[in-house]
Amino acid sequence: MADPIRWARYRWQRLVSAEGRDGSSNSSSCDKCYQSSKMPSKHRIVIPCLGHFKEEYEKVSKLYMNNRIRTTKYTLFNFIPRNLFEQFHRAANLYFLFLVFLNWVPLVEAFQKEITMLPLVVVLTIIAVKDGLEDYSKYKLDKQINNLLTKVYSRCPSTVAQKYIKVP
Repeated sequence: MADPIRWARYRWQRLVSAEGRDGSSNSSSCDKCYQSSKMPSKHRIVIPCLGHFKEEYEKVSKLYMNNRIRTTKYTLFNFIPRNLFEQFHRAANLYFLFLVFLNWVPLVEAFQKEITMLPLVVVLTIIAVKDGLEDYSKYKLDKQINNLLTKVYSRCPSTVAQKYIKVP
């Protein structure tokens, strides 16, 4: 894991030194800011998503967890089984399910089988729709937060560079 970090630091130093030579900022002071090989091992490396280094950034970023926010419980594939699992953890739903099973036994049958299932199906459907709408609103808010632009400051004191980047 140390090799990708060293590689990313090397690429970042080269990028900063190339920008310093092209622009009007002092490259020697920027090189001093980013050459931090004597720093302790507990430091954070931030690699911005730059256009001309996008392929290299994607290779390095696959090694790390992303920082996307996800507060939703369900996906399209697991909505029905997970929702039913959560709903049958409630005592009332288990009671109605027990009555449905009990009504399928011919000796104990009090009503028609379909009529006994009706209240349970209605309650499960209403709660599933409510949970689905809540989860969808959480999904929209998460998407809005994950697409916010982030302000990035340069560590170099000689340049007052502020960039807005989209957080991956």
